[in-house]
Amino acid sequence: MKILITGASGLLGGNLVRHLWFKGERELRVLIRRTSSTLALEDLELERVYGDITQPETLKPALKEVRYVYHCAALVSQWRPNYPKSYKVNVEGTVNVLNACLEAGVEKVVYVSTVDTLGLSSLENPADENWPEHESMAKFKNPYVDTKYEAERKAREFLKKGLNLVIVKPTYMIGEWDTKPTSGQMIIQVAKGRALGYPGGGNNFVDVLDVCEGMRLAMEKAESGEDFILGNEKGNMTYRDFFTLVAKIAGVSPPKFEIPYSLAVLGGYLFDVLGRVFRFEPDVNSITARMGYAPHYFSPRKAIEKLGMPQSPIEGAIERALRWFTKYRYL
Repeated sequence: MKILITGASGLLGGNLVRHLWFKGERELRVLIRRTSSTLALEDLELERVYGDITQPETLKPALKEVRYVYHCAALVSQWRPNYPKSYKVNVEGTVNVLNACLEAGVEKVVYVSTVDTLGLSSLENPADENWPEHESMAKFKNPYVDTKYEAERKAREFLKKGLNLVIVKPTYMIGEWDTKPTSGQMIIQVAKGRALGYPGGGNNFVDVLDVCEGMRLAMEKAESGEDFILGNEKGNMTYRDFFTLVAKIAGVSPPKFEIPYSLAVLGGYLFDVLGRVFRFEPDVNSITARMGYAPHYFSPRKAIEKLGMPQSPIEGAIERALRWFTKYRYL
């Protein structure tokens, strides 16, 4: 019986495939689109099935003889014009996958949601799995956050249909094989000396390999209906502290000042206009600018105690990311 991973071309999916492979799993099957980057998969002997989670007819062959499914595929976009596309992938795509799993008799599914379905918190009182959901995040009108919240709501409906489903919520992942790049863009900007300042918020930073092991343990140990924050207990950091740490490891000067909120948001709205006029998705927009000042702090205590999720120092993940970005000429 096989293990299927969706989203295997992304930061998390690519690392998860490699993590499971080097843990001795050989009956791995990946669902990828023909246009997806397969850099993280090239040196592994894997069964590839070409399909798309937005096309339900492509999922049935992908799930043949599959016992376990890790559903990692998602569209990570914080650009409001991409809301329709985000909904199609993150909400409708997830429903398609879980319907197909139910019909195929899959034994267990680990679905990757996000901690952004939870509300904002503080360094002194980080959010856990029981934190009031989404209310303080809705004001940002972030298409990724909003669609992942709706997708999680719909995923939970499958529990009533008898699907054995566990939900994991990674925090801000750091590591190699970030081909787009996604979270690594922040590391690249600091390492290149382009981050002149830092926003006033913070986040929980975690080694992507710890998240992969947390997911493997969730598949092995977690009960249906449970959810877990996959983060680092010592990973709650202000962006100032994180940027300074990255700069130290990269051997460059750290950003010197906090960017005023009003200036950041003004710049975000300017890129909104430029992006719409010239039809591109800017890395900085009015949503990302405002979210940079939000306190995204979380507690992974449940995953540590119940799953045994490892807690590697974030310095190691930053070092590996920098080496990988250098090797593949992002730096």
